[in-house]
Amino acid sequence: MLKNNIILMMGIAGTGKMTIGEAIVKQNPNFKLVTPDLAMEPVLKLLGDDADVMWSLNEKGWNAINQALDVVLYTIAEVCPKDSNFVITSEMLANNPYHQNYFERIQQAARKRGANLTPIRITCELDELLNRVQNNSRLNYFKTRDVELIKKRFKDEKVFFSKLPNELTLDVTQLSPESSATKIIEWIAQHQ
Repeated sequence: MLKNNIILMMGIAGTGKMTIGEAIVKQNPNFKLVTPDLAMEPVLKLLGDDADVMWSLNEKGWNAINQALDVVLYTIAEVCPKDSNFVITSEMLANNPYHQNYFERIQQAARKRGANLTPIRITCELDELLNRVQNNSRLNYFKTRDVELIKKRFKDEKVFFSKLPNELTLDVTQLSPESSATKIIEWIAQHQ
């Protein structure tokens, strides 16, 4: 049985990180899904009622978001039982210093609880990515549906590399969320 694991699923917006995370929790209920939305949504709802509010945040707004994320990471590190497992999903881009900082904060939380941190880089071909990002279900979570933004990210960015030896890159273009979840759980079991 898997105990004290943190899966960090990283990828460009729309790759299906949250959907795969939900499939992991369904296959293995010992995992808890932690999306940035969990922490950010209460702050964003105070500031607006659609995905555009994220793009209009000033420094104070981002500070509030970071404090909310830190509460979640503190809870994982210091409050949750040590045999708990987590799936954290986040858009993480290689050249973004904020994403590097967030990764370091997740690493610190994993170290504090003595958890096995496994970074999973989720990738997807552009045509499928554009189909996914336009899904109406994204409206419920302050998620972007901006096709031009995603095209630019796909062209100009790479998914964050953690450089940890147990990192997995998984192309989910042709995989169902359930198949992706199975591959990730198998990877964790092999590298625990």
